[in-house]
Amino acid sequence: MKKSGFLFLLLTSFAFTSCSDSDDSEKDLAREVAGQYDGYTVASCAYFSNQVASEQKLSITSTEINKVNVDYASDSWGTISIPDATVVKSGNEYVITGSGTSVMGMQGSGSKDYVCNLNGKIINGTADFTFTCSAVMGGLNITFMQGEIPAETVVPGTYSGYTKADCAYFKDMYADNQKIEITSNGNNTYKISLTSETWGEFTIDEATVTTDGNLFRLEGSGKTLMGMGGNVSEYACTFTGEIDADKENPTFTFSVPAVMGGLTVTFKPGSAPQV
Repeated sequence: MKKSGFLFLLLTSFAFTSCSDSDDSEKDLAREVAGQYDGYTVASCAYFSNQVASEQKLSITSTEINKVNVDYASDSWGTISIPDATVVKSGNEYVITGSGTSVMGMQGSGSKDYVCNLNGKIINGTADFTFTCSAVMGGLNITFMQGEIPAETVVPGTYSGYTKADCAYFKDMYADNQKIEITSNGNNTYKISLTSETWGEFTIDEATVTTDGNLFRLEGSGKTLMGMGGNVSEYACTFTGEIDADKENPTFTFSVPAVMGGLTVTFKPGSAPQV
């Protein structure tokens, strides 16, 4: 009897241990990643690159063990639904993959459904998801990243627009088809260049950036080369600028105190007003 009792306890202990191991292996990863994620997106395709959209939201809903629905809705990119995406885990990294539908279209032309694939990761609680729509605009990639937009993502780029110049001798002199190039120096500073047939060349080698929510303010000093009739001189200039996270209305200003009683050249996107 004593031996039988001991054997019974041993079997019972083994059964509980096996059940516990089974529960661990059935751990539901879907519930661990479910929730709403706030962040921003960066989109690129055959026709443009690094188009930023701020204040974006992505939702993950658990459907069954290790399966989730991933939903993304945006004023910029329509809606994307990835049903029953698979969740796997390696170390502290969750990998979420699947395919679904993107619904998007141009204003006035209606919306269409497109096949969309998802490759996503959640590392230490931070989401980084890429949606790929191969049939849209030569291959559209929309990358959602959780958190605040870094300046490095927003500030660099080519800005097209017009300039308005003012000085002691005239006001509101406009020039169309102007371009400003901003590149990163890799040390939290940026190089700004404006080459204009009207105003010459402006170069700011190390502009700094301060962030105020979704607004990025730039400031720096540099030089401008300008002159008349081939007589070009170098002058000191200062630079200020503002870029919103969506790059919808950037404004840049170059000031050259030693030219024409104080010259100010302001750059804005779009076309110059007709005056």
